[in-house]
Amino acid sequence: MVSRCSFGLTILSLTLHGLFVHLLFLVLILCDDLETCTPLCVIAFLFKLLGVRSSIFFLYVENVARVKKLSLSGFMHYKLRTADQLFVQWPQLQNKYPRAHYVGSLM
Repeated sequence: MVSRCSFGLTILSLTLHGLFVHLLFLVLILCDDLETCTPLCVIAFLFKLLGVRSSIFFLYVENVARVKKLSLSGFMHYKLRTADQLFVQWPQLQNKYPRAHYVGSLM
């Protein structure tokens, strides 16, 4: 009988291995304001910093429901400059965050 701990570690190691292999062949990450894609984006950013893979391009699109301020993940990517380009869907957000790009409604 396999214990839950070893099963969990096996799943975790397979997930991390798949993630790293996936990132080696990845060219573009398009993240649309989901906190679930933030770990993938952070690992891709670390790959860029370490020189493992410098050609990954990361685009972050803020949710259309965010009118007055960025979401937590959007704010993190904005402040840490992990995203190559950050898109907002309201002009007042672009005024508040000058490095963000306003392109109108995308979704």
